Amino acid sequence: MSSPALETYLARLYTDDAVLDAFLLAPRAQALLHGLSPQEADAMAAMDRVGLQMAAASYRAKRAGHGSRATPAQPWWRRLLAAWT
Repeated sequence: MSSPALETYLARLYTDDAVLDAFLLAPRAQALLHGLSPQEADAMAAMDRVGLQMAAASYRAKRAGHGSRATPAQPWWRRLLAAWT
């Protein structure tokens, strides 16, 4: 079950809050409106909605620049190292 329409729709679910909100209200109907086959729409309607929302939030954070970037040492860590030297 991997059609171009399905892949495109999944990408939109991950990146477009309005599309995701509409899907969460009526999954099968929205999937059909976005060109998925009845079988694909049934599978989409049965998917883990919490996981979908978590994935969308993760992608949103990464796009905003709050992903898993390394952060500089905290000031307290620097003070602790300075106290030991």
